[in-house]
Amino acid sequence: MAEPQHVPARIGIEDVERLAAETERLRDVDYRRGGGACRDSAVECATRHDLLLDVAASGAVRERLLVALADLHNLAAWTCFDTGFEVAASRHWDRALGMAVEAGRHDLAANVHYRVGRMRLHGGRRREALKAFASGLHAARRAGSRRAVAMLRANQAWAHAGLGHKEEAMRLLALAQDEFARASDPAPGWARFFDETDLSGLTGVVLTDLARTVDPSRTTPAIDSLTTAVAGYSEAMTRSRAFSLMALAANHLVDGDFDHAAEVGGRALALAATIRSTRVADRLRPLRHLADRHPGNPHARALSARIGAFTPPV
Repeated sequence: MAEPQHVPARIGIEDVERLAAETERLRDVDYRRGGGACRDSAVECATRHDLLLDVAASGAVRERLLVALADLHNLAAWTCFDTGFEVAASRHWDRALGMAVEAGRHDLAANVHYRVGRMRLHGGRRREALKAFASGLHAARRAGSRRAVAMLRANQAWAHAGLGHKEEAMRLLALAQDEFARASDPAPGWARFFDETDLSGLTGVVLTDLARTVDPSRTTPAIDSLTTAVAGYSEAMTRSRAFSLMALAANHLVDGDFDHAAEVGGRALALAATIRSTRVADRLRPLRHLADRHPGNPHARALSARIGAFTPPV
């Protein structure tokens, strides 16, 4: 029988700081090794620390606790999504959003809406994703965060690119880049990943979807943006680099540069083998479909075979 959870009679700011530090540690694991490497810990930590909401604390400490718990539930949701547990992810995001709003942290609420949109976008529900991104944009504006606005505009561009809306996607991408260039607000932990490198990667992904849907000439700028992103991601951002390599390989296939596609795709697969994330396998499938369009090319056939043999370590 499990030991009963010890709940203190009162908490102080040091308790909240320890919780925030644990969230940062788990977030680093997620970036490097995927949601499967930390999902159980994040979910358990969030559930356990929810009990602190009923503990005596000053008003300032309670507000900080709400933010810390919202951040942790946001991360727990992301790790659930990253490993295919969308119902659980939605439950944690609902919890995170409620606490962020109660604490008056509209920038964190914007981040929650962004992540909900990403789950819908990943599932091909682009119009639903746009609704989530619009809610996030409203919260980001209330927070006065240009960084959050830029992130949401870029993701709106991605959704429109997948729908084949070339002009709207390019308009939104330009707005995102302009907002980011003018952003001076500090990046909290939940938004620190969105830097110049990540914007380059996202730009490349938007252009990649446009190349697939309506305009193959977008492969050249997509390759430039994705090459910049791959070079810019730190070793800690393993999953992001793997996703950029997959998109880069896709562009080489669209461009008919099959040997480069196979080489870059091989690098993506090598990284994917170290990441516990079902999204990795999901992102590889479209790359295989592109390779299968060229059965007469040995490089494309080899890449397709390697992807077909890949099993994600989750």
